[in-house]
Amino acid sequence: MPDLRGRLGRAALGVPALLAAALSAACAEPPEPIDRATAEAVLADNMASADQVQQAMERVATLCVENRGFAVHPLAVEYEASPGLDDLLGPWVYSEPDLALPPEEIYGIRVDDPAITLVYEGADGEDVYTEPDPFSDLPRADQDAYYEAYYGSPGMEAETVLLPDVGESERAGGGCMREAEDALAEGAYPDYLNHAGLAGARGSTGWERDDRVAEALTAWADCMDERGHDYGEPIQLRGALFSRAGDLKAAWQIEHSMSLEEAEARLAEEVLATAGDDAACHAESRLQEVREDVFWEYLIAYVSGHEEEFYSFHRRAEDMQARAQEILADGRL
Repeated sequence: MPDLRGRLGRAALGVPALLAAALSAACAEPPEPIDRATAEAVLADNMASADQVQQAMERVATLCVENRGFAVHPLAVEYEASPGLDDLLGPWVYSEPDLALPPEEIYGIRVDDPAITLVYEGADGEDVYTEPDPFSDLPRADQDAYYEAYYGSPGMEAETVLLPDVGESERAGGGCMREAEDALAEGAYPDYLNHAGLAGARGSTGWERDDRVAEALTAWADCMDERGHDYGEPIQLRGALFSRAGDLKAAWQIEHSMSLEEAEARLAEEVLATAGDDAACHAESRLQEVREDVFWEYLIAYVSGHEEEFYSFHRRAEDMQARAQEILADGRL
């Protein structure tokens, strides 16, 4: 199954209206003092820009493997075109469910979701996938050869790099993705990763370890426990519902014990029951309010020490995307 955090973090709610102002701010001197509205807008742009750089590297790496003779690719990661902070920060900050939404939109989970790919053994003993995926139908040797060309090894092993300001990160161990990273960053990809971290795009400010957040999480978990749910934090609740959607998809597509409509109705019942308790416990613990307040308190303090990196990241991301377009237009690395 796909990475749950990435999938749940993007619901396409739109970029904040202040983003246009942020783009101008990114090319100007940072304001004094740094206010939350400006920080929100610039952070949203930085995080979206980091995603756009990643997409550009993936397109360049794909061009590279195609030039090496590979024509069938794994399913691509989907990115929202205009993500907002609710999407980019996901349920780790904006975790409270909205009971006014339809059940499938409360947590962004549904049974008929292509991201839930189930595998079962067919009559001939071969793996069968419930979602069409031509790459998965290739012989294992061909898949391994592709990954070796793309990542430098069949197992897709990454290289751990120690960055001067934001600690450990990872980059491709070799292959076309490594070449794409170096080409777009002009040989300075670790420096780009460090910059992205300082810009808040991929870094952490330690806010989740704040005692206020820990206390609110404990209060939320205790409240949920009293209501019969064993979850330490909201992301675990969402993970359990995502797994439940997979079980119901299996009942529909593999076991044929229920129709899609029956599976969706069952999931909707469970989502509504869980979301009602979740919303009540959020209200009782004030979890989202505490997380928001603490997150922005930490981020604004953090930005005050890294203003140049925070405000200049957009330009660097644009330059890297421009290099990607030149490579794609040329047709080769």
